[in-house]
Amino acid sequence: MKHLLSSILWFITTMPVFAAEVTGSFVVNGDTDKFYPVTFLDAGFTANAATELEIGRSSVHMDNSWHGALIAKFRFHTYNWGNAVNFIDADLRQNNVPNATNKIFIAGWKDATLSNSTARIIIWLRGGQTTYHYKANYTVTPVVYDGVQNPLPFQEPNGPAITFKTAADTSVNTTGLNYNHTIYANGVGLNYFAGNIGIGTKNTGTHKLAVEGTIGARKVKVQQGTWADFVFSPEHALPSLYEVEKHINAHRHLQGIPSEAEVKREGIDLGEMDKLLLQKIEELTLYMIELKKENDLLKRRLDSLSLAK
Repeated sequence: MKHLLSSILWFITTMPVFAAEVTGSFVVNGDTDKFYPVTFLDAGFTANAATELEIGRSSVHMDNSWHGALIAKFRFHTYNWGNAVNFIDADLRQNNVPNATNKIFIAGWKDATLSNSTARIIIWLRGGQTTYHYKANYTVTPVVYDGVQNPLPFQEPNGPAITFKTAADTSVNTTGLNYNHTIYANGVGLNYFAGNIGIGTKNTGTHKLAVEGTIGARKVKVQQGTWADFVFSPEHALPSLYEVEKHINAHRHLQGIPSEAEVKREGIDLGEMDKLLLQKIEELTLYMIELKKENDLLKRRLDSLSLAK
């Protein structure tokens, strides 16, 4: 019996402790075109775990016709005045009536504990008497600062005064995954992105990849459909050097090469530019061959005149 009791006691004291699911709802008042700070407690901090919070509005007609739907998930751990393993990861899915101005509900978030130990984060949520439902793995006790339930600005302890936003932060992916720190994809298989990718910029235009900054690579391969060897074709009409000079004097750049203004406005296509530069090199080669022939002819004539004397 003694051994049995010891075994039961050991099992009870060593079994994992699971956090109970917490659910609730709250309303953000104020104006519909503003996003108000709502603070949430990181109760997982004292349990040595991340807090996971879901905020949702499944029905697009909740509160008002076509008011909008939202499903968002946050996983976070606060800094709490120096504990360092802080992060806020978010995954957002939100929409409104297609032609409406107010299409998003979440405009940003931040850790509110860089100079205090309150264990709270801030999420900016759209106002306008909007209801939000939440579910969490620990107690999160949302506190709304909309100028009605609690005054604005919210004073972060030992930190800045926090007020509403009128637009989403540029760093926020309003309809997808937001990851707080770096990402390593260690698999050696295919990594596929269907849409455009921006690095350092969100303005990708029509490009599949847009980079604001320098690209470093050991090798760049550009697939080209055509090349400049047509210059050596017997049918190719090589312009005379007089024609080249005339074009340069009139336009201040080589014929067929983009001007400075065009490059500043549109950039350059590396593959196409390499082809154009090769074309000019090949044309220069033909000019040099022709000049060499003329030079040799003149030399022979000079030699003949010297012998005639």
